[in-house]
Amino acid sequence: MSDSHDLAARFAVLKTLATRVSDAKKAADCEIRDGWAPGDRNTAKLPDGTAIGSVTLAKGRATSRLVDEPAYLTWVEKTHPERIETITLTRVDPAFTERLLSAARQLGVAVDGETGEEVPGIRVEQGDPYPTTRLNAGAAEAIGRAWQDGRLADLVGSLLRPAVEAGDR
Repeated sequence: MSDSHDLAARFAVLKTLATRVSDAKKAADCEIRDGWAPGDRNTAKLPDGTAIGSVTLAKGRATSRLVDEPAYLTWVEKTHPERIETITLTRVDPAFTERLLSAARQLGVAVDGETGEEVPGIRVEQGDPYPTTRLNAGAAEAIGRAWQDGRLADLVGSLLRPAVEAGDR
């Protein structure tokens, strides 16, 4: 087989494996989200018991955004008129807005630090929990050795089986 054919075959195999691995990771991600509580952490171990890291279900990221610009503008005009910028239209100083949004993400509610008032027009939302992985030093090498020795067959061997069983070619 020529170098071009070898490269094409390698690329096709890697594409197929990448798709299967991505699908398997998404399925595992869903299982973790459905079965764990935010903050749960489990040690990741190879079949021989070698610890390779840990997986944690992190709580979702907090986000804040303006959802009612007119209400927010009215509040800032009344409470912090020095933060109003008049250009061809009236708007709130973007740096001031970003500070309020950042504080709202941290506090879980939009509150003016100077007055203690709740700020209208800003909503804080909590994202969905998501798994995180921390690998130990040497984990990649340990996984590579386990893969080469065939010790990962039960964990990842099924990645290609569904395609073969379904007659996928």
